[in-house]
Amino acid sequence: MAYQTLQQEYLQIPVVTRAYTTACVLTTAAVQLEIITPFQLYFNPDLILRNYQVWRLITNFLFFGPVGFNFLFNMIFLYRYCRMLEEGSFRGRTADFVFMFLFGRGFS
Repeated sequence: MAYQTLQQEYLQIPVVTRAYTTACVLTTAAVQLEIITPFQLYFNPDLILRNYQVWRLITNFLFFGPVGFNFLFNMIFLYRYCRMLEEGSFRGRTADFVFMFLFGRGFS
């Protein structure tokens, strides 16, 4: 019963906010569990261009440091403000929100 309520709450989060927040939590959990290291995530143009490690273009935005008080607050602020934008200014315009999220400006 509680699982279904938790699942319903999770699925009510707007899609971009849900995807980004989940990716951040999973990336940080993978580092915390030592499945990957922060050195595999950081932005390094040399490794991107010479070794074709293109994931570094994205993963540096997903890791917020070790799990702790700072991580919790970062996730709360990330969730809150992404959700406010997605449900407010960009309501019904998911493509515009994704474009603004990726490139820092909207279509308008």
